[in-house]
Amino acid sequence: MDPTNNYLALLRFCLNEDQPVPECIKDINWHELLIFATKHAIIGMYLPTILMENGRLKKDDFMGNKPSDEDVMEWVFEGHRLRKNNTTLFGRTQKASEWFLENGFRNCILKGQGNALMYPDPYMRTCGDIDIWLEGGREKILQFTTKYYSSKDATRIHVDFPMFSDAEVEVHFTPSTLKNPFTNKKLQKYFKEKESTEFGRKVTSADGRYSFFVPSNEFNTLYQLIHMYRHLIKRGVGLRQVIDYFYLLKKRKHDGISPDANKQLIATLKRFHLYKFARAMAYILHEMLGLSEEYLYVSPDKKEGLFIINEILEGGNFGKFETRLNGMSKAHNHFKRFWILESFNLRLLSHYPSETIWMPYMDLRRSIQLHFNGVADEDDD
Repeated sequence: MDPTNNYLALLRFCLNEDQPVPECIKDINWHELLIFATKHAIIGMYLPTILMENGRLKKDDFMGNKPSDEDVMEWVFEGHRLRKNNTTLFGRTQKASEWFLENGFRNCILKGQGNALMYPDPYMRTCGDIDIWLEGGREKILQFTTKYYSSKDATRIHVDFPMFSDAEVEVHFTPSTLKNPFTNKKLQKYFKEKESTEFGRKVTSADGRYSFFVPSNEFNTLYQLIHMYRHLIKRGVGLRQVIDYFYLLKKRKHDGISPDANKQLIATLKRFHLYKFARAMAYILHEMLGLSEEYLYVSPDKKEGLFIINEILEGGNFGKFETRLNGMSKAHNHFKRFWILESFNLRLLSHYPSETIWMPYMDLRRSIQLHFNGVADEDDD
């Protein structure tokens, strides 16, 4: 029997204080849950509850299935690792933000540690790299960054800037792009219009140790939806990104929403062909993760939501555990690999045609770049 539903039921409990202890807790294998949580980069969402650090569970609530000493040690180790990694990355994020500002670039942190600050415990989010959006545009930014590091790997979105040995930094010219060139042109215009308002919002961690700039809630609500959408189209979106959105929508509501904010947001979503995807995410957030309807800005779409959650569970965090493309490694020529990839992409065509129809062109262009230049424009954000 697939235990995934039990893991999701426990996740829903861990995310919401008003949820009763799920019956499935008596059947959970704690080691296997750790493997599932690692696959989806959400260990910290379970850990404070399982280790009884937040008071959500007591000994009797485990219904005779309390984690063994070995299980506890596994989870404790992961907790120490999360706190250590987040401590490092918070410090590096602040330093990067300050350094670019000192060098004349207003900036803000995209996703990452900015999202972590929205969590009940910021040190429990599985962290990645540092994405920092600079004001000024691609040409000006590359003129500056190439004084320090090569820009040969620059994509349409960002350039790697290895200023730290223990944290990757991606300097963004733009927050994101879309495959559809016509929609992307409108999106880039939108981002350009927002530059004047998105670089001056400084936040400080609850413990007072770290400060840096982050985008507004309204900007994040659209941008992070685009981020998930692009990763669904390109490689795969993970539960960590969905939970980021869970806490973002709660913060958006708690900080206050103007009377016409949702109406404006929906209009923007439709302009960028994101409305259907937003409704799918609303279903996952509400029905599966327990987010109250008061935080939603669109009505849930069950059919599309079930399709997306299946994609998430199949591929894991950023599609790193995707098995449906295993045949590509056995293909002996470029054409066969291209055919396998595009056949796989076809599953999205009836759901999100605006982006999917451009995938063959983008993949072919990337293959040509690799063949002739050895470098491809992998525009993942």
